[in-house]
Amino acid sequence: MAEVAKIPLTDIRYVRADNVTSLKIPAKSGESHKILEIFIDSPAADSYMDVTIGNVTVARIPILLNDCLFVAPYTGSMYNESIIALIHKLFGMDADFEADQDEDITFTFSGSQGTVHVFYSVGKPGIDKTKLLRSGCKTLPLFHMITHSATINASANYSLDTPLNPVGFPDIKNGYIVPSGRKIILKALAFRSASNAGTKTTYAHIWDETYEFFDPLTHKGISVEPGKNVLAVDIKTFDIYSFPDYEVGAGRKLTLTFDAVYDGANAIAANTAKLVLIGLYALV
Repeated sequence: MAEVAKIPLTDIRYVRADNVTSLKIPAKSGESHKILEIFIDSPAADSYMDVTIGNVTVARIPILLNDCLFVAPYTGSMYNESIIALIHKLFGMDADFEADQDEDITFTFSGSQGTVHVFYSVGKPGIDKTKLLRSGCKTLPLFHMITHSATINASANYSLDTPLNPVGFPDIKNGYIVPSGRKIILKALAFRSASNAGTKTTYAHIWDETYEFFDPLTHKGISVEPGKNVLAVDIKTFDIYSFPDYEVGAGRKLTLTFDAVYDGANAIAANTAKLVLIGLYALV
């Protein structure tokens, strides 16, 4: 938590919760609250958390998706940093979950987590609620998960047709067309690979109109095979596939699919493999 050194020790707070599905930092008159870091020991498999400030959900963040770890335990992570450090790396140092004196900060988990550690700081009230990751911001941060409605029971190409998004966030999925007045600014990619015996995901295909990401020559796609997953994430080592901002403008169509091979006996259930688009859903 490199930023903590810049904050007076008397302004830093810490909360811990064991085996919880939610955790709340309550509003307090005369104080604003800013999240400094979040660690989770023994995170639940295929889980995510919604971050709500006041009554506005400002982000949905994956925690652990098979070979993709986004929120680290409090020990063993790079420089003792986890998801907030990743957010700063991707979105800038001014990107903070911050609430004013009239707003709770609530973390709601999709599955019960082992132990959750949250560091936050207190500050003066009267913050600018329109900044990124605050309740009045019109730009939405994306850790947008998209999965498949079809069972993987054949060697074929499968549609990523099911968005796992909170209320108020866009339904980005296979065939999505960016609406007027909006743009998607992509900053990083992740993919939850899947396998069942010899049945496994192999390649992801991400298209902006006629351009396939990273593979415009052969169109074979991006390797997402378990053990060979280029888009795996490990927050402990800050390993994530990031790139310079890539904008998908209004009117442009995204095609999002993946290939899988079937061993003839072992299917993979629907909603198992997941693509994660990381970036911003911004106003033009």
